[in-house]
Amino acid sequence: MTGLSHRRLCVGIAATVAAFGVWKYAPGTLLDRSGFMTVVDGVANPPFFVSGSGGHVSPWQLQTFSSNSKPDKRQAPVIVSLGDDVDGIFQSSPLAPVDFAVVLRNFQRLGANKAATAAVLAWEVPDPSGLLALEKCLERFESLVMAAPLSRGAVSSIMPPSFRRASVPLAAIHGDVNALPIVNRIALPGVLLGGEATLAGFSVLESEDSSRYAPLLAQWGDRVVFSFSLLTVLQRLNLSISKVEVRLGESLKLSANGPIVRIDKYGRLAAPLQPLAAYAEISAEDLIDGGEDLFPKQAPDPVILRDDRTAAETATRKFSRMLSYTIAALACDDGLSRLHPYPRLRLGWEIGILLVYIILLTVICGASSFVRGLGFIALVGVCLSAQWIAVGMVSVWLPGLAILAAIAAAVIAGNFSVWYQSRRRLDQQA
Repeated sequence: MTGLSHRRLCVGIAATVAAFGVWKYAPGTLLDRSGFMTVVDGVANPPFFVSGSGGHVSPWQLQTFSSNSKPDKRQAPVIVSLGDDVDGIFQSSPLAPVDFAVVLRNFQRLGANKAATAAVLAWEVPDPSGLLALEKCLERFESLVMAAPLSRGAVSSIMPPSFRRASVPLAAIHGDVNALPIVNRIALPGVLLGGEATLAGFSVLESEDSSRYAPLLAQWGDRVVFSFSLLTVLQRLNLSISKVEVRLGESLKLSANGPIVRIDKYGRLAAPLQPLAAYAEISAEDLIDGGEDLFPKQAPDPVILRDDRTAAETATRKFSRMLSYTIAALACDDGLSRLHPYPRLRLGWEIGILLVYIILLTVICGASSFVRGLGFIALVGVCLSAQWIAVGMVSVWLPGLAILAAIAAAVIAGNFSVWYQSRRRLDQQA
């Protein structure tokens, strides 16, 4: 076999194996997804959300976000505000367990079977009878989400059951989980987190400033816990925690058909926080004698108990102030466009394109090294240009990765063949 024939055989085999291997196994991989996002970034205005798997059955799909979109006031929650109790309505200030039991019993009396308490229920030495009354009251809710601040300490604690029920394993998260805030304990002693049906999320993270970008995720051991705001939206929409799809640096999808929100690589809401009034704000004192129409019937669930005391810590006040906006932003994706699919070509067309490239590569490899180099560069340029044009003008995703793999394999195989033939000649001369 002549040196040229040997080189063409090596290039043809290598390019064919690489092209069809990548063509079969690359769709849906991180590399393929990154390639699609790189191309789309040049033809679409970010931010955007990518779904699908890049295959013939489930092609890549694009949705763009409007940077000018604002949360819908109708998605804001009904807030029961726990203030300073200047009139001394309750037994003690700050409220004792029995006072909270009175407030939450009135939630149930007024028909709020879905409830959430953003106010942290924590006492170092609570009254036993009042605590028992409060625990029984919490158990009567059909659905209940509670909150607690989390921190990272030298000594870690076991994750409470209510947090574990509202968490997912690290393996369920797409992206670099090491960028997430790390926590390992509740920041306060004696926090009450309800019974077996209760879910718990964090109110604030001691290591994070939630005044501008709300944190939604945190890493606790081998699991990821969610924010209180996120859990209340899942509670409102009756969505399963296990169905939440998280892609760090891209998006958080609440379910297959649920809202989609943009998040950064740290698990924070990507949109800066802005003040938004609650759907309705009712003082805790007004619940005592409130009539059945106190909670607006058309308002979304759940009714939320919020800590608005002036004596509350700064982080707690910031969390309370932005609670309505965060929940409204998570519950609605009105700023998201319709799905725009980028289907693949028919199998016959894609196989034909790959074969054309393989033939061109075998022809080019017989030329001089200078011409080969220009030829390989030209084929790469044609591949990339065609990919951008196909995406931007006809919304089609070509097998570009497979073509680039064939070119790379041809370059390596061609150079190896030249080296091998040169080495063989030297051995024969010796």
